[in-house]
Amino acid sequence: MANEDLIYRITRAVYERLGAGADEQVVEQLVTDIYRAVGASGVPAATASSASSVSTSEGSSSRMVISVFGLDHPGIVAGVSQILAAASCSIIDINQTVVQGKFAMVIIADTTRARESTAELKERLRREGENLGVRIYAQREDLFNAMHRV
Repeated sequence: MANEDLIYRITRAVYERLGAGADEQVVEQLVTDIYRAVGASGVPAATASSASSVSTSEGSSSRMVISVFGLDHPGIVAGVSQILAAASCSIIDINQTVVQGKFAMVIIADTTRARESTAELKERLRREGENLGVRIYAQREDLFNAMHRV
């Protein structure tokens, strides 16, 4: 079974149990915990050994999707990119736009060499969003892709 398919099935089961109104961060953490537990004990060795390097068509556990939304002002791109640089993450792709004063940006970042966990990086980005007056959402690419199939 492909990693993305397993994540999708776990995500769907969690949403069925918790309901559509479930907190996305809670669902993401549950899916991550279940995926790790299943990968450690119930997935064939060939699949378990490749769990951290999912193909790019499925999404990767070593890449992060970062979305930023808010009112436009100077320093937003700099603030987010400085956190990624400090954590030794590379920006793979970035797209940003301003529509009638509203700022939106999506970054795909490679976290392979990150000096901190995904949870710590997500928290730093969230806090920086508060400082900048914008909302920053970050999620592992494989979980992002699987959760948006539900």
